[in-house]
Amino acid sequence: MKYELVIFDCDGVLVDSERLVNRITAAFFSERGLPVEADALRAMFKGKTMADVARWAENEALPPLNADWFYELGIATAQGFQRDLQPVEGVRPVLDLLTARGGRLCVASQSPPARLALSLTVTGLGGYFGEHAYSAAQVAHPKPAPDLFLYAAQQMGARPERCAVVEDSRSGVLAARAAGMTVYGYAGDEEPDTLAEAGAIVFGSMAQLPGLLCGG
Repeated sequence: MKYELVIFDCDGVLVDSERLVNRITAAFFSERGLPVEADALRAMFKGKTMADVARWAENEALPPLNADWFYELGIATAQGFQRDLQPVEGVRPVLDLLTARGGRLCVASQSPPARLALSLTVTGLGGYFGEHAYSAAQVAHPKPAPDLFLYAAQQMGARPERCAVVEDSRSGVLAARAAGMTVYGYAGDEEPDTLAEAGAIVFGSMAQLPGLLCGG
């Protein structure tokens, strides 16, 4: 392994949640008088947090959403994940190979802790990471600030300059670069140029990732 630690983003890198969560969220808001398309949500909030979604919804909704809307959206999302969430295509063999080569792995995600845990459990990926799944809720500033990646490295006892990050969003790439880490940008659901301009080494298939991380 070329790195002391490989840090994976979750949504769009480990689990194929981006389109699913945007469909669930768009349907939820549309049913409550705030019509919005899934593609519009993706454009506005890819790589951002649920707090960003909440601020937008509370500013835009007329009449205002009921007091329990955030909880209700969480329930709808959890039900959708339990029914339909799958791992990103090709990621499981990557994790198997890295684990077999003695790689140290963790997750650093914008998702709230409960959603992060559910994502890894439902897809069967949690065993690769154990307790080493970190949420932006654990730090002062989410991506694109470097806080979460630096926190993950500290928890794992790794030097930032010897860490690799696997990301799929511009904000995540910027965060990893600000942390002084090497970042690989998975262009599965993002324009390659967007990731490259932010500072990522871009790849388009999970089959390419082991060679990038292991130097082979």
